[in-house]
Amino acid sequence: MEKVLRVEDFSLEVEINGRAYTAVDGIHFHVNEGEILGIVGESGCGKSLTALAVQGLLAPNVRVKSGRMLFGGEDLLAMPAARRREINGRDITMIFQEPMTSLNPLMKVGRQIGEVLALHSRLDRKEIHRRSAELLEEIGIYDVERILASYPHQLSGGMRQRVMIAMAVICSPRLLIADEPTTALDVTTQAHVLALLKKINREHGTSMLFISHDIGVISSLCDRMLVMYGGKIMEKGCTQDVLGQPVHEYTKGLLNSIPTREKKGAPLNCIPGRVPPVTEQKPPCPFAPRCPAAQEICSRQAPAETPLGGAHAASCWNIGAGAGASGGDSFGISGGDSFGISGGEA
Repeated sequence: MEKVLRVEDFSLEVEINGRAYTAVDGIHFHVNEGEILGIVGESGCGKSLTALAVQGLLAPNVRVKSGRMLFGGEDLLAMPAARRREINGRDITMIFQEPMTSLNPLMKVGRQIGEVLALHSRLDRKEIHRRSAELLEEIGIYDVERILASYPHQLSGGMRQRVMIAMAVICSPRLLIADEPTTALDVTTQAHVLALLKKINREHGTSMLFISHDIGVISSLCDRMLVMYGGKIMEKGCTQDVLGQPVHEYTKGLLNSIPTREKKGAPLNCIPGRVPPVTEQKPPCPFAPRCPAAQEICSRQAPAETPLGGAHAASCWNIGAGAGASGGDSFGISGGDSFGISGGEA
């Protein structure tokens, strides 16, 4: 299977008050043609920084420390700025978490959608308008002319997010990055947006990198997933394997924190402690201070990634001591429907 994106030994550092701190530490993963890869973890784990690096949108104080990001055989991190501008918006696109701050409040929606085509094609204004209207209908917006003539503030949050999706897919990209695109939406609208993304993936074969802190969303949408903590990948593999047979204590803790019908009325479980800030020195395994199964070696030496069969792998010293004994049902994971998200068209 062709790999649309390959990230190899990738590290990022952030400069704060003249000092450099590692924010993403030596990760590697890939996105296959036509699949949805999810990245899950608490805020501050490096998920969004990784996505912004793929899109080339890092802040001035964030820089690449090492590694490569290969897209179609080209290293995104080494290519000239002019070539990067050709790829961004056409071959690689991004949906941000809050569309109200991503859309231009002074431009009508039709102009903002059409601007993408104007930059990356030679279509005339009439053809751009026609293509924009057709795309809005395809993603479930039927009062098309009113929407195209509206300003962002005149639309609901869900409608603005659909506009962002339209801008992201109008050039038929090979890779779509979605950075927590449903966080600011209510549950019903979230289900509609997730169903729309799944439809785009299924009907157009668009590969996606989907970032979320919600394992329920990841379980309903993604083919494979990465679990990140402290700038490192703790566990990865097919979504069904990772959630059905979690190995890393952090993955188990995230799953155990999900409220389910069976836990109604009981105190919610949580992972003791907090995510360390980027400025705090971390042990070789950054989860060790919060891990109920931490050993002395966890604070001395980083665990190597251990294959567990198929695409499933984890970085933990406890693998082999009852690893994977807890099945997904004990955590209430039985597929997307248990979270009220069918993954189909809503």
